[in-house]
Amino acid sequence: MLAVELPSDLQVMRALGAGRRSCVYLARYREHDVIVKVYKQEYIDKYQCQYKVNIGEFEFERNQKASQAKALRRYIARPYCLLRPQQGYALAFVQEYVDGIGLEELMAQCRGLPAGVLQTGYYIVKEAAKIGLYDLDIAPGNIRLQQDAAGNWRPKLYDFNLMPQHQRPPNPFMALGFKLGLRSKSHRDYRSLKHWHYLSEQAKIKLL
Repeated sequence: MLAVELPSDLQVMRALGAGRRSCVYLARYREHDVIVKVYKQEYIDKYQCQYKVNIGEFEFERNQKASQAKALRRYIARPYCLLRPQQGYALAFVQEYVDGIGLEELMAQCRGLPAGVLQTGYYIVKEAAKIGLYDLDIAPGNIRLQQDAAGNWRPKLYDFNLMPQHQRPPNPFMALGFKLGLRSKSHRDYRSLKHWHYLSEQAKIKLL
């Protein structure tokens, strides 16, 4: 199933799919349900060449920083460990498996976003900015929600490998915008939240 070397205490059960930068597998790790993100070589090379970072270390550190923040912990998938080629393994990130429902699927079922979800999204972005985390990659397809005992829906973030634009602006004009404060470092996060709202309103219209 998986033609790469992994530790013996990491038991891969099945493939879940492939994202842009990694292939994802469901596994068991020390009695926990986890996912294993095995990074694609083209993105390992791209991040090393273009951004001068190891994509696995970059994602693990961002995930760890978010999960250690008291205000964010309940909204963040737990990072377990990073497997490295120096250890004899493929470059792969072991992270909590987030069971739940996709954002767009939930909107279709509930005729829009359930109460509090959008506000929670804004809260997450605000608190993440306080600890220097931006570009959380919260497009609707990257969010899963879990329901608590009281029936409230809680979004959970699990994708932390998007390079923030303020760290590597794609052009000189955007770099100047960040430098002068004309473009917020959270710009793409707030744009995603506006898209949540738009899709929610569309879901309501379709059911009228």
